[in-house]
Amino acid sequence: MVSSPTGDIEGEGPPWLVASMALIFDEPLGIEAHRRILATLRARASISLLATPVPWGELSVIELVIAVNPEGFIVMADEAGNISNGQQIEGFAIALKRGTGAKYADLEGVDAESGETITDKALEYPTGGTSVLLGSFKESEVALFAGESRTSWSYFTTEHGHVAVHEGYMPEIMVSRSSFPAVMLSRLGPRFSMVFWFQGQNKKLRGHPGFGHGWSVAAEPVLEALPETPAAEVNEFLTEQWAAPDLESIAELTQYGISTEIISALEQALAGSGSVQKLREVLTIFGTDPSQADYVEEGSLPVTARPVEPRGLGGAIAHSMRGEAKDSTGVRKFFNVVAWRPGSQILWGFLQAVIAVALVVVTDWDQTRLPFWVIVVVAALWGVDALTNLWVGGWRLARARQSRD
Repeated sequence: MVSSPTGDIEGEGPPWLVASMALIFDEPLGIEAHRRILATLRARASISLLATPVPWGELSVIELVIAVNPEGFIVMADEAGNISNGQQIEGFAIALKRGTGAKYADLEGVDAESGETITDKALEYPTGGTSVLLGSFKESEVALFAGESRTSWSYFTTEHGHVAVHEGYMPEIMVSRSSFPAVMLSRLGPRFSMVFWFQGQNKKLRGHPGFGHGWSVAAEPVLEALPETPAAEVNEFLTEQWAAPDLESIAELTQYGISTEIISALEQALAGSGSVQKLREVLTIFGTDPSQADYVEEGSLPVTARPVEPRGLGGAIAHSMRGEAKDSTGVRKFFNVVAWRPGSQILWGFLQAVIAVALVVVTDWDQTRLPFWVIVVVAALWGVDALTNLWVGGWRLARARQSRD
C-alpha cells in the first residue's frame, strides 16, 4: 500500500510517500528470512524500515515500509547520506520476493508477482498467540465462544471482573450487549492489538467491537544514515509514519462519551510499537486494573482457571442455557427450557401440543371471536413451543440415561 502523510494545501510536506508491504514465508519463525530481506534491502540501498518477524502458525509474516517518491520509485541512499531514485515499487516488490524466497509479496492483499488476491487459509487462521477478554460475562457465554470457534477457552473471575483466555490469536469476536463494556487484548509474538465494546455503541454493530487498534510491530531502519543528511531525514520520516496511530478513528470515540482527556492520553498510548506495557497503559487510561494485561503472557493463567471445551454449536447453546437456568428465578426460570426436569418438560410439551391441536379443532372458524390471523399465530407459536419442549426434553432424558449407564 502506498500512502502519504497529511500535508498542507501548498504541498510543502515531505516529498516522499510510504509503500507498505508484507513478505510471507514458509518458515515458522522467519529468523533466516529476516536476515535475507535485510541483506537484500541493504544491497539495493533502499531507505526502509524492517519489522520483527511475526510467527503465523506454519508461516511467518515480515512487514516493511519503503520510502518512494510521488511517482512510485524507491528512494535510495549512498554512504554519504545523499538520496536518489531507483526502481519502481511494483518491480522492486517482485525482486524482493524472488530474491528472498518469499511465498507471497503482499501489496494491499494482492501478491505483487501474480497479481492475484492472497487467499491462503493458513493466513486466515494462525496458530499460536493469546487473546484475553475482560468484562462482565458468565461461563455460559464463554461456552458459546468455544462452540463457535471450535477451540478451548479458560474462564475465571478476579476482584476486577471476569476473564476469558483463548490460547490462540483471535483479535475479534461477537459479544452480547449484556456484557458491554468489554475489552479484548490479543498478542501474536510481537504483534499486539485491542478491541473495545462500549455501552452506548451502535446496535447495527450486532455485537462486533466499537473500536479497535493494532500497534505497529517493532521495526528498525535498514540503513544507518549519517546525521543531518537527506537520508537521515527520510529515515526519520518513515519512523514517524510507522509509529503514528490513526488519530481520526481515536477522535471518533467521543460518540461513546469518551472525554477529550482520555482521547489525548490514548493518542500517546496507541502510538509506537506494541508491548505488554502498552496494553497496561491503555487499561489504566480506561480505569481497568493494568495487571490484567499480563494474561497475554504464556503460563500466566491462575490455578482457579476452568477450561471451557468446544461442544459444537448445539452443545454450546445447551450449556449456555443450563448456566442461565442456574441463575434464573421466577418467570425467567419458567421460560428456560433446561430449567425443568426432563420428564416434566416432556409432559408439559405434550400438554402444550394437546392444547394447540384443540385450539385448531374446537374453534368454530365461521364464527370466531378473534380475528383469524390471531388464532393461527397463537396456535403456531404454542405448537412450536410444544415441539421444542418435547425435543429438548427427550434429548436431555436420553443423555441422562446414557450417563447413568
